[in-house]
Amino acid sequence: MSDKDNYFYDELTRLNNELANIQRELFKKNAELEALNEQKNRFIGMAAHDLRNPLGVIFGSSQCMMESMNLNEEQMEFAAMINDSSKFMLELVNDILDISKIESGKVELKLSKQDLNEIIKDSIKVNKIIAARKNIELNFEKGLQQIPVNIDIHKLRQVLDNLISNAVKFSFPASAVEVTAGLKDGAALICVKDSGLGIVEAELHKLFQPFSRTSTQSTAGETNTGLGLAICKKIIESHSGKIWAESVVNQGTTFYFTLPLAG
Repeated sequence: MSDKDNYFYDELTRLNNELANIQRELFKKNAELEALNEQKNRFIGMAAHDLRNPLGVIFGSSQCMMESMNLNEEQMEFAAMINDSSKFMLELVNDILDISKIESGKVELKLSKQDLNEIIKDSIKVNKIIAARKNIELNFEKGLQQIPVNIDIHKLRQVLDNLISNAVKFSFPASAVEVTAGLKDGAALICVKDSGLGIVEAELHKLFQPFSRTSTQSTAGETNTGLGLAICKKIIESHSGKIWAESVVNQGTTFYFTLPLAG
């Protein structure tokens, strides 16, 4: 070989060796990151689990105080503050437990064939109590008599409850939340539409990120953990479905998700 050929051969060998070293270092760092992430999820799960029981006691006790004790106005106000704060913290702890389980791959789906319409009806029935406080109507329109899907009932109820309760939070009093179910492109399609301020287009992409917040505020000062939609996304994707949102400012937001039909 000529000197020029030797130079190119030596240079190629050197670059291949550098690439191999970089790949080995990358694999090593990736393994370290995975180990650290597993430790993080384990620690968060343990801490959240230890917090859940005492928070549940505080929430339940404050509820009993408000319902069964003769409290004066100031005492009732303090009890209500304790109740609201402990309820929010309990929801946050439960969401943290869910997201840590999902990220660590420890969630097992208990699938069974169900009629999607019935699951939606059950969720609406529960959320009507919350909606009534703001004089909001919950309307459900089904496109078919039955929509058979293979789902984990508990997990799908978690998704529906989150989307419907969020729609109530961000809808104006004396308005309506519309829930529809039907078929599109051979899959079940569920829509939850609120009557709120909407979300600016630039913020839609971060809706399903953990702890994300948008500039849109709830209409009655309701709180949320910032984890609910991230959990919904993980659950729907674990069912081989998709979830997304569309919004028009001053006209409201619609959340969509799809699920494969049961055979």
